[in-house]
Amino acid sequence: MPTLASRLWDRVYSDFLMRSRLSEYEKLLESALRASYRISSVGGTWRRISDGVLDPQERHLVLRHDIDTDPGTAAAMWDIDRRLGVESSHFFRLSTLAPALMAEIAAGGSEVSYHYEELSTVAKRRRFRTASDALAALPEAQDLFAANLRRLRATTGLPMRVVASHGDFVNRHLRISNWVILADRDFRRDVGVDLETYDEDFLRHLPDRHSDAEYPLHWDYHDPAEAIRAGTPVVYVLVHPRHWRVDRRANARDDIQRLVEGLRFELPPRPPRKA
Repeated sequence: MPTLASRLWDRVYSDFLMRSRLSEYEKLLESALRASYRISSVGGTWRRISDGVLDPQERHLVLRHDIDTDPGTAAAMWDIDRRLGVESSHFFRLSTLAPALMAEIAAGGSEVSYHYEELSTVAKRRRFRTASDALAALPEAQDLFAANLRRLRATTGLPMRVVASHGDFVNRHLRISNWVILADRDFRRDVGVDLETYDEDFLRHLPDRHSDAEYPLHWDYHDPAEAIRAGTPVVYVLVHPRHWRVDRRANARDDIQRLVEGLRFELPPRPPRKA
């Protein structure tokens, strides 16, 4: 069991001292291409699944980037994707929007969309203590999501019909995910969302899933390189820029914000807003 001191050191190292791992990221994609994997976006894969043309005789790697922090490293990873000629998905939070980069990625043939978190935003604002409290405020979170999505579509000109929920500390505390915002199919239709990346209808086609992780793990469960070497037919890889290259300023800002939000969350709950 890691000690508190070791956990703190690991966090300091990963946020401020870790060497760049971008060359490892590039090698991972190169190994997939050498093994004849077709690397594609979430939306592109979903369209092939929906159309019944996901060829079981081919190898597929679904590549997703969640830009929780550090658009600068996201741009560096996009440069690698573009140089290798692969298609991928890039989901930006409101706090990491980078309009020029988003336009460049979309123009390059990859997918750009919204990494949303409105339920946790409302939960933090109101300092909810239970999942039932959060569910009771679901209409408020849905209204906020719809307004944010409309604004993002208007300002970027991007369709954003495939979206990905972000996980925050409050989601873990309440044991409820942001994707419940889109559990209502009527609401989803009204806001024009075709796919949420955690939809079971999508994930059941991708049983071999991999997500990167903080130092010293690097990967949750196991490295996708093992699946590529084994020739697993469909491999799903989720990456976050923060785990591949240090941006000290972005990491310090995010760490401070997380600390402040955590302290505020410990205050007594706030009453619901008036209609």
